[in-house]
Amino acid sequence: MSKVVTERMVKSFLDLFVLDLLDDSPKHGYEIMRELKTRTGARIGAGTLYPLLYELEERKLVAGEWNSPNRRSRRVYKITEPGAKYKKNGFKGIDLLIRSSNSDSRD
Repeated sequence: MSKVVTERMVKSFLDLFVLDLLDDSPKHGYEIMRELKTRTGARIGAGTLYPLLYELEERKLVAGEWNSPNRRSRRVYKITEPGAKYKKNGFKGIDLLIRSSNSDSRD
């Protein structure tokens, strides 16, 4: 898959990718950006990620907590139970869409 297509898919479903990363363990914003780049190759900036994190927190799909292990305070996000359900249903929906699209193209 081309880099352009990959980036477009990641950005289109960024909420699901972020929730998937947080399902592994709680993370702060910079860790999320770094891991998205490592896993998908897509570069997501702070101007895109943080508004999404605030929205996910408002929708109760993630919970943020201030953490300052060595004076530098960072907000660490973790997925909530509703967030895990949303992620599961979202990926299931994408899978169904892809399967139906593939079966339509074979006819």
